[in-house]
Amino acid sequence: RLVEEGLATADAGQGIHVAAWSEWDIEETFQLRMLLEPYAASLAAERGDEEMLKILKDSNERMASAIRDGGPNSVEKIQAANSTFHRTILDYSASPRLRAMLETIIDMPIIVRSFHLYERAQLEQSLHHHQDLVLAMEAKDGELARQVMRLHLRMSYHRFMKRRSEYQGLGAPA
Repeated sequence: RLVEEGLATADAGQGIHVAAWSEWDIEETFQLRMLLEPYAASLAAERGDEEMLKILKDSNERMASAIRDGGPNSVEKIQAANSTFHRTILDYSASPRLRAMLETIIDMPIIVRSFHLYERAQLEQSLHHHQDLVLAMEAKDGELARQVMRLHLRMSYHRFMKRRSEYQGLGAPA
């Protein structure tokens, strides 16, 4: 499955290896996510319920706690909360086609490891975007949710692109 999704390569007699990410792979993946996930947010805002809001708020609280407390495992806790947040929005969009297109992009290795590059203020800004998304979801305002998600992802994209050379220093794929 990893080979089919482009996350690994299989060479005859050489086993399976993590796929290298070219500049184009990174760019295209961010662009696709910026096109699709705002739509998922608008659908989730219109279709979500109290359970969705509870999950989103809980993940935001876990993210806030990890940012505030810091420590050696804080990045992993932040990433886990972020993943729960974005996957919940995708789940509540209730679109199987959208899920099939976005599922592997949301937690792509580039995004997961990029949290190691964020400064505290950037993590807090990301959390504020998440909180604004919850407000849009509570109001069932699909267009606001779309706009906030678009802003959130574009900021993430620009942060990553500005520091991508440092990302490669983390032992990540090129």
